[in-house]
Amino acid sequence: MKKKMYINGIGSISAQLFDPRAVNYELILPDTNRLHVVEPDYKEMMPPMLLRRMSKVVKSGIAAAKNALKDAGIEKPDIITTGTAYGCLADTENFLQKMITQEETLLTPTAFIQSTHNTVSGQIALLLNCHGHNFTYVQRGHSFESSLQESMLWLTENDQLNILSGGIDEITQHSFEIISRFGTYKKEQEHYATPSAGCMAGEGANLFVLNTHKTDRTYAELADLKMCYRDEAADSLDQFLAQNNLTAEEIDTCLVGSNGDVRYDETILKNIQILSNARLIDFKKWSGEFPTSGAFAMALAANLILHKHAPKPLIMHEKTNDYEPRNVLIYNHYKNQYHSFILLRSL
Repeated sequence: MKKKMYINGIGSISAQLFDPRAVNYELILPDTNRLHVVEPDYKEMMPPMLLRRMSKVVKSGIAAAKNALKDAGIEKPDIITTGTAYGCLADTENFLQKMITQEETLLTPTAFIQSTHNTVSGQIALLLNCHGHNFTYVQRGHSFESSLQESMLWLTENDQLNILSGGIDEITQHSFEIISRFGTYKKEQEHYATPSAGCMAGEGANLFVLNTHKTDRTYAELADLKMCYRDEAADSLDQFLAQNNLTAEEIDTCLVGSNGDVRYDETILKNIQILSNARLIDFKKWSGEFPTSGAFAMALAANLILHKHAPKPLIMHEKTNDYEPRNVLIYNHYKNQYHSFILLRSL
């Protein structure tokens, strides 16, 4: 028998002032092609001397981890699994810049050590004194989903574990300029609603405490996950629903990863056209596009299941006024290559 798994804590550092426990929260849609995270006061979470040595992505990842653990009411996890496609970009840039300016001599190892993709999860473990399994997935647009998949496999084998899992990515000025050369992002004067090629750049750190025990802190049941590549997504939704004993009509909410890019959005919406009763939410309008944006979507989905409420600005397409989310589907994609389905259920 398949074990039930639950989301019991969430820490979200994103472009929105978003408290996963709040019933109502303010949503801000900037008229820009780049969405940066709203950073909290880190001094309340970490000693100032440690903060001086940390880049933004490390600080936001640690803050998200601490918030998730506090939300779940536990001190430290047994296992940490994270996903990131870009890793610590600012530290990587710093190291490479020093290689150039110092002509590859007298280089301190600190910048190199902090530039690796597993730096964030390693720093989280050090601060929490967590000596358990710690793994970071770097799978491009499937980085977060791979982390989540491993967490679900661990919980299938051991139902006593508390697992900290999620996705973390940042955007820097240099990386934005480089990626923009490939036509990935919209031009400076454009934004989400502009009918053009390209999307809004984003970043975020969204972490979750997962286990098999339902408590008074539980948001939702994490029912299933499926990853697919390129054209597989068009035929995968029917199979995914069938293996969870659901029909398309039973999906009442779908957080869809349309990102304002006219090259992809029509195809993405076509892939979920069978969801005739679903209320659609285009979450990337509020987070921006980045490889692990699906983690932000899962935080939003858990919140609306908990409170049975979705703020009106979130809703892309509404079918009915009567609304109680029971079966919530997250359909995400990255560059129309890395597709994923995540199913959450109400308790």
